[in-house]
Amino acid sequence: MEQTHYPVIIIGGGQAGLSMSYCLTQRGIGHVIFERHQLGWAWRAQRWDSFCLVTPNWQCKLPGFPYDGDDPDGFMVNDQIIHYLERYAERFGPPLLTGINVERVSRHGGGGFVLRTSRGIFTADNVVAAVGNYHRRRFPALAARLPGAIHQLHSADYRCPAALPEGEVLVVGSAQSGAQIAEDLHLAGRRVHLCVGSAPRVKPFLPRRRRGGGARGRGSSPAGGGPPPPGRRCPP
Repeated sequence: MEQTHYPVIIIGGGQAGLSMSYCLTQRGIGHVIFERHQLGWAWRAQRWDSFCLVTPNWQCKLPGFPYDGDDPDGFMVNDQIIHYLERYAERFGPPLLTGINVERVSRHGGGGFVLRTSRGIFTADNVVAAVGNYHRRRFPALAARLPGAIHQLHSADYRCPAALPEGEVLVVGSAQSGAQIAEDLHLAGRRVHLCVGSAPRVKPFLPRRRRGGGARGRGSSPAGGGPPPPGRRCPP
């Protein structure tokens, strides 16, 4: 018979959920992770082909599993991020249950929580929501008033320049996603217009990413510096 009560239920099997699981395991606290897709799903299904982190590899320090590669000042591309998460899970074997969608969480009258899921009802003394803040897509209100002939695409669905229809491209948003996608399109020869908001990253990000900098990199080259040191260029 399947267990239906846990001291702790973690919702989400990404880096946050895995990190919480590691900490609970270290303290001997029983728990389970519910993931509606698979481990690290957002990295697998909602990133573009040329995606890379804007924080250097030496900052990748999940609990009990610091970066151990040979390029600490480099920037992981998407496949490397997924591999890093898979190795982390293999290291301590988290109690991960995939294919379970949590539909509702409510307080139990006698204490604790009740979780209604795609696999039935579960209860827990404590619940950790480790789903992040980016799984709900946001579009500017203006988007609904644009002509239907204008192709609109959320960053989660963008993969590469060749997948877009011909013509100029307007990228709305200038944080990590917008800046990387705009650069990806520009390097492919597309004419790009970047709609800049209040995000602080766009000015330093575009020049410094190609010079091995990115966000908060140690020893980053200035925007007008020379060629990047070996091994620190984010692959195109």
